[in-house]
Amino acid sequence: MEEGKTKMEEGNENRKATAYEEALDALSSLITKRNRIEPGDRSYSLDLIREYVKMLDLEEAISKMSVIHVAGTKGKGSTCTFTESILRHCGFRTGLFTSPHLIDVRERFRLDGVDICEEKFLAYFWWCYDRLKEKATEEAPMPTLFRFLALLAFKIFAEEQVDVAILEVGIGGKLDATNVVRTPVVRTPVVCGVTALGYDHMEILGNTLGQIAGEKAGIFKHGVPAFTVSQPEEAMRVLEETAAKLDVSIL
Repeated sequence: MEEGKTKMEEGNENRKATAYEEALDALSSLITKRNRIEPGDRSYSLDLIREYVKMLDLEEAISKMSVIHVAGTKGKGSTCTFTESILRHCGFRTGLFTSPHLIDVRERFRLDGVDICEEKFLAYFWWCYDRLKEKATEEAPMPTLFRFLALLAFKIFAEEQVDVAILEVGIGGKLDATNVVRTPVVRTPVVCGVTALGYDHMEILGNTLGQIAGEKAGIFKHGVPAFTVSQPEEAMRVLEETAAKLDVSIL
């Protein structure tokens, strides 16, 4: 026991550690080894994500959220981080959702530039986990790991009343859990971004840059401006074609 620390204090810390470990164990139970999306696989559909949003009563809360949505192969995490920093220093209350984490899962959820504290993480975690567990059915089982984390991010940012939520796409874009913001259920983002594109997650996104770009461009919303960088010709062509169909100004 550290000098100056009472047995009661040590006991409280041990209980806190145990509670956090229990949450991590519950989170680990959502991990799946599947790395391919089969045609018609409902477990990866946005319809199912919308059902989870309803289970958690998050529709109205998310509808009030201003979202910046970023996809890409390289640099999307740093782009989100820079964007959050700029907005925070301009006086906005920010929420940042990125992946993966390096040491602690709480790194994925930042409020005003700081990882969410353990106490708040546990409260929001069990609020979401218990309700989804209670309402899960054969048709709508517990969400997979990343989908749960995305739902948790929406819950955290809604309850913390952030002015803007910056969301980094996990994989692809079109079917990513964060892309629930593209549906009529919730407010569309204020802006979308696609960082440098390359070959990644080809078993899911496709074997060509055009196919991959098509998945990333799946976050584009009708009339919502989008930003990108210089892309390979094949990828840029798909981004521009998708933008044109949606009346998106791509910059």
